[in-house]
Amino acid sequence: MRKKKKEDTHSFTVNFPKTLVEEIDVICSAEFITRTSWLIRAARELLEKERKKRSEELLDKLTSKGKE
Repeated sequence: MRKKKKEDTHSFTVNFPKTLVEEIDVICSAEFITRTSWLIRAARELLEKERKKRSEELLDKLTSKGKE
């Protein structure tokens, strides 16, 4: 099995509503993962969704431009 190369990290302070942190912590406890891991996963999923959305919007513009 190949070891995954560890990415460089950068720490910063973020303020979340307490209720949101509590909900995230419940999920993390149930899934036995750290809050950091969960937040990284959530951020990556949202970034991928945004990339896909932008790609689709660009493709729509290109295909509609070709129809004019």
